[in-house]
Amino acid sequence: MSRILLVGGGGFAKEVHEIADLNGHDVVGYVADAPGVAKLPHLGPVEAIADLKAQFDHFVIAFGAVDRKSLARRAELIGRIDQLGLSSVALVSPHATISRGAEVAPGAIVAHGVVVSVDARIGAHAILNSSAVVGHDAIIGARAIVAPCAFVGGAAVIGGDSLLGPNSVVLEGRSVGSNVIVSLGSLVLRDVAEGMTVLPTRSQARH
Repeated sequence: MSRILLVGGGGFAKEVHEIADLNGHDVVGYVADAPGVAKLPHLGPVEAIADLKAQFDHFVIAFGAVDRKSLARRAELIGRIDQLGLSSVALVSPHATISRGAEVAPGAIVAHGVVVSVDARIGAHAILNSSAVVGHDAIIGARAIVAPCAFVGGAAVIGGDSLLGPNSVVLEGRSVGSNVIVSLGSLVLRDVAEGMTVLPTRSQARH
């Protein structure tokens, strides 16, 4: 059993706390700039993490992102913590399916109902949120976020610090660059260059 410190105390931290508990870890508390809703001790601001290192074995980034600004903030914070030489650990829900040959890097979070197919690779500090599906041989880059019910086809590549919105679909073999946002319900039919935003086709009401 490892002692885990969460970075972030919002609603997603509550979900991460549950996954850690189900894996037999001891979550000692969380750091955040202000007290959150997580039912854990608030141990101070994020800057206090270095002073707390005797109290935990691994840290986990327990907050996500919804836009480029929050993606950049998340990446910057992970970089600062990594420079302290602290250890992170992957948290994989026992209610997720991790297939043969799949790899989940330290710091990644795999939530309930997720399917990671054969030989897929999940990067450090990536998030696969509830019921996301990652196909065979697909690669999810470091710090990328795959939102609930999103689908990544076999052998697709998702670059680091990208965000796939809920119910979005990346077809088999497509490449999505880093810092890309694929909005809710969008369909990626072709490769997407770094820094782009993919929007869904607007629905039209007809008589």
